[in-house]
Amino acid sequence: METARRLAVATLLVASGDIAWAMLWVALTRGAGPKRVLQSVASGLLGPAAFTGGWGTAMLGLALHVCIALGWTSLFALVRQRSSRLRTVVTRPRGALVVGLVYGAVVWLLMDGVVLPLSRARASSPASLWFWLQLLMHPIVVGLPIVLVLARPEPSRPRAAEG
Repeated sequence: METARRLAVATLLVASGDIAWAMLWVALTRGAGPKRVLQSVASGLLGPAAFTGGWGTAMLGLALHVCIALGWTSLFALVRQRSSRLRTVVTRPRGALVVGLVYGAVVWLLMDGVVLPLSRARASSPASLWFWLQLLMHPIVVGLPIVLVLARPEPSRPRAAEG
């Protein structure tokens, strides 16, 4: 149960931090509101039709965003579980910091270079400011929360008395 709770906490931190950052940036630079940002997430599945679907497609975008956050969080949890070296590294504060920052950057590069091109959404050009801001922010709002929440060793379970 502890693992499920940690996955949920990390997922919610990642999903809320990442979408809040995107909403703030889009509001400041384009004057668009939260609905438009969430519809842009849904456009990965629906294409341009997502922008004409109102709050229904915005809520679909939110659900997709949370699922994506859960996916990246679960992937890290799985790799951590299978790698004794990674478990050792992330138990130290400096190791967790470095791994979190690197993991967040990797997540953005894979999202923009693999996931978005496979969807109906647009990938960002490496020549765009948005690409570099995302590469800067993902380590902070994605990688660090995942690693810091999941880094602690699982509490050991008491063994049942044999008898």
